[in-house]
Amino acid sequence: MSFFKGLLLAKKKLFSSASAERRKKEKDCYLKNGSCVLEELLALCDGNCRIPIRYYTSIEIHNAIRHSKTTIMELADESMVTGSLDNRPVLVRFSTCSFNNIHRDIAITAQMSHLKNVLRLVGCCLEFEEPVMVYEYVEGISLFDLLYKKGNPYDQTRKSLCWGNRLRVAREVASAIVFLHTEFTTPIIHRNIKPYSVIIDQKSGVAKILNFSHSISLPAGKLESLDHDGVRGTLGYIAPEYMHQFIITQKTDVYSFGVLLFLLLTGKTVYDTMGRVNSKNSKETTNFKNLPTSYFVDGHIKEGNVMDIADPTILEEHGIEIQQQLEDYLDLVKKCTADQGDDRPYMIHVARELYRIEKCFGALALGLGNRRNWS
Repeated sequence: MSFFKGLLLAKKKLFSSASAERRKKEKDCYLKNGSCVLEELLALCDGNCRIPIRYYTSIEIHNAIRHSKTTIMELADESMVTGSLDNRPVLVRFSTCSFNNIHRDIAITAQMSHLKNVLRLVGCCLEFEEPVMVYEYVEGISLFDLLYKKGNPYDQTRKSLCWGNRLRVAREVASAIVFLHTEFTTPIIHRNIKPYSVIIDQKSGVAKILNFSHSISLPAGKLESLDHDGVRGTLGYIAPEYMHQFIITQKTDVYSFGVLLFLLLTGKTVYDTMGRVNSKNSKETTNFKNLPTSYFVDGHIKEGNVMDIADPTILEEHGIEIQQQLEDYLDLVKKCTADQGDDRPYMIHVARELYRIEKCFGALALGLGNRRNWS
């Protein structure tokens, strides 16, 4: 009997020791991460946060996702899953990449969560090595999955991505970037605009941008900055002057957004365009860093007119009737992806042009609808 008592006591001490060690690690993470988030908030807005940030413990996070079966987004270094906190559904985002500045992401997202086109931050947990972010629940799908994943339910959902909806997604993402560039003390550059950084609410169709972990503020009173820490972002979306000279300006985001516009128009991936560049050039140019970044887009644009490169699903719905809108849109793509940053428009001008194109398309669609009703 004494043997079993001793065994139970030893087991209890072991669990107690492990539990104490875990609590110490969580406390250390909390203090380190909390200090980093506070620094980011002080730098961003003097510590005055627009939206209160709710704090969750690691136990609450584990319980929240214990029965989760749905993954909204899954990359090599991060994932977003559904969960339940305070008797309401939420989205919980984990990151395992130390290069992602999650502390800055928390600070910026909290300042932008009142916007319709930013995924709203509910709270965070600082007791993990990398902070965990908790967002409002949306029945969402990443723009990447919507554009490129095959099979059900993606094929059915993709049908909702008609030309009018693509224009709306582009305009809504543009409006969030305009806020980032113009509504803070100094412009904030996102540096990683791509389809994975956009979630589409499948109920409302609203586009919501997320992941500001690569974002950087320009120095006060300056229009550009040199990135001494190395290029951040995704190959194919990175502006030439940033790739080769480490120069960051507002036009850095304009270039990335121009590539996103191009993908919405064509339904192709950046890697499709890279493959085409690779097949048409000698071995000396297969290292993409030796090419002008805009070559990836130019290689498609120069092949023919807009009707040749537009996603067939767009043309199946509207055909020749929207050629002028498509040409205006492609012209905007060319301006956004110009090799020289000075030749690109600012995001506010891009947003205005998208609004104009969308408005023209709306008037055209209304006219076509009336004509068909009279037929």
